[in-house]
Amino acid sequence: MRSTVRGMVGKTLGHYKLLEELGHGGMGTVYKARDLALDRIVVVKVLSPDLMADAEARRRFWREARLASALDHPNICTIYGIEEAEGYSFIVMQYVEGKTLKRLIGGRPLRLESLLSIALQVADALTIAHARGIIHRDIKSANIMVTERGQVKVLDFGLAKLMEQARGAEATADLTQMGATLGTPSYMSPEQARGERVDHRSDIFSFGIVLYEMATGRVPFKGESRVETMHAVIHERARPVRELNPRIPPRLATLIERALEKDPDARYPTMAEVLAELKRVAVELGLLARVPDGVMAPYIPANRPSRLRMLWQKVRGLAGRGRRERTVSEDAHAPLEFSLTEGPRRALAILPFRNLSGHPEDDVYGRSLAESLTTELAKFKTVTVRPASLLGKEGDRWDDPRRTGRQLQADAVLTGAFLRSGERLRVTAQLLDARTGDILWSEKIDSRVEDILALQDRISQRVIEGLTAGVRPVNPLELVRDEDEAVRTDAVRMLTFSRDPRAIPVLVDALADPSLRVKEAALEALVRKGSVAVGPAIKRLMDALDAGDVVTARFAAKALGLIGDGTIAPVLRELLASEDRFVVSEIALALGRLRDSAAVPRLLEMLAIEDRNVRFAVVSALGQIADARAQAALEECLRDEDEGVRAQARWALARLRQGAPHAIRESRGDPDRMSGSRT
Repeated sequence: MRSTVRGMVGKTLGHYKLLEELGHGGMGTVYKARDLALDRIVVVKVLSPDLMADAEARRRFWREARLASALDHPNICTIYGIEEAEGYSFIVMQYVEGKTLKRLIGGRPLRLESLLSIALQVADALTIAHARGIIHRDIKSANIMVTERGQVKVLDFGLAKLMEQARGAEATADLTQMGATLGTPSYMSPEQARGERVDHRSDIFSFGIVLYEMATGRVPFKGESRVETMHAVIHERARPVRELNPRIPPRLATLIERALEKDPDARYPTMAEVLAELKRVAVELGLLARVPDGVMAPYIPANRPSRLRMLWQKVRGLAGRGRRERTVSEDAHAPLEFSLTEGPRRALAILPFRNLSGHPEDDVYGRSLAESLTTELAKFKTVTVRPASLLGKEGDRWDDPRRTGRQLQADAVLTGAFLRSGERLRVTAQLLDARTGDILWSEKIDSRVEDILALQDRISQRVIEGLTAGVRPVNPLELVRDEDEAVRTDAVRMLTFSRDPRAIPVLVDALADPSLRVKEAALEALVRKGSVAVGPAIKRLMDALDAGDVVTARFAAKALGLIGDGTIAPVLRELLASEDRFVVSEIALALGRLRDSAAVPRLLEMLAIEDRNVRFAVVSALGQIADARAQAALEECLRDEDEGVRAQARWALARLRQGAPHAIRESRGDPDRMSGSRT
């Protein structure tokens, strides 16, 4: 057996010519090679002679490696052969072009859609391997490749067993050596770090670490040395995922925490159960049911052509000047100075607090909080309090604070919301400038539901302290990152009417929130903002497409179409080449709302796409554009196999024959209404 496996580039082992060294580790050296017999690129892993010195260990390894080579799964890197030549033992594997998951994470959390896509693929691969009795033993982000099209490949199945067998006795006697030989310390299970016998539940723990890393951008256990890291793995608890990334859904966080239980019996009993729970998380988020056979849309690394971004820069240059001038003139008001203790007397409208719990029996809290604040604030001589009850039943309706301010002749509006969960009550209060809608002050108060009168007094005191600068107020934008979905949704809605320059970037970021409710609220808010939101929204759309975040891309595309700024039509036409059918459908509808006749040739080509949702959206867009060039194609759509497409074609032809210059949104065939159930 040869003593070294380094510096072999240019050599030929059997019929494999070694072209490039890809890496080196405890198992040996990995080379990119050409299979001269089949004329294909492969990976050759030349094993360290030390690992193969013992004949019995070598025999057991060959048996397990051959078992691993029989695994046939799209997310497992294929082992082509286990061979010996020139005194070397080596494994020949599939060459996978792409990036390691470790590199893709790069110290930052992945998008939720990307996390779930990768997690489902890895979990499916492990489920199949465990069913065949094969344990990986070295699951880590560096052993997971992601191809350009987003397909996951798990590397090195069965190879870690060789190290365990060849160095088992030595490793259990020396913790440092064990860390070097039996796996990667940061990804070990506690039982693996202790040198104990492991089973498939060790892979579940290591997979939990990979999930944690994708969710937070970092591994949960880290030390200055291998020994310190393994001590942390054995004894320390991982910091809760949602403390590091509040956007992670609670159900997914619970899954990760259970996978990371120190006691193997407390973890999921099988990888199949982990996979099933991941699918339930994806279904709850609306990310799984839309794809046949439960296959997630893959992670797509950023490779968007720069030509598209250059085109947007030109469009933005033309459109931005008018929007900037319009924004400056509209926001010329000086900010309102509001104080309970000094300055001019101000009129303050107090609205009932909104019930975010969804339970009618909790409505009493909203009215009682508003009444308590009305009583307390009326004691201040610098404030004239005007309760919403002066408006009658209309005062119960959530509305633009500027409108409420005009009706009550108020300078500022105090509004708020509450969310009850069991015995816990979260209250948010905001003071809004009645002229501009800007948020002047905001506070978040957590309390327990005990005596209602004591609770009212406590909350009133906190609000008054805030308004008199007695306590430091909460940044109103922080509420958009609250852990409660209902609070985030309400915060987004309140920013709808704010002219704070920070509001639009925050609303655009909210399009990427894991909650569909928050996404929908952000969509509505951005549409109300109008053309000033176009630039940030189109950047969000392109960033989401680059990251493979198709759900966010779909919402951003819909927002752009509903805003109706024709300057972005060239960019949207380029984006019709996107791969996701739902994003393409929304972009087609957006071009229809913009009446972009230049898009007609491309839209006509898209009628040949097999997906009926895309054809439906394209027919809807052609109907809104009402271009005579589409008549023959629309008549052909009357024979489409899908009834929805045929019905929409009839509507589009009717508009075309009438020569309607504008879409009639109230009509029976309104594409905005009809497409909602389709896409």
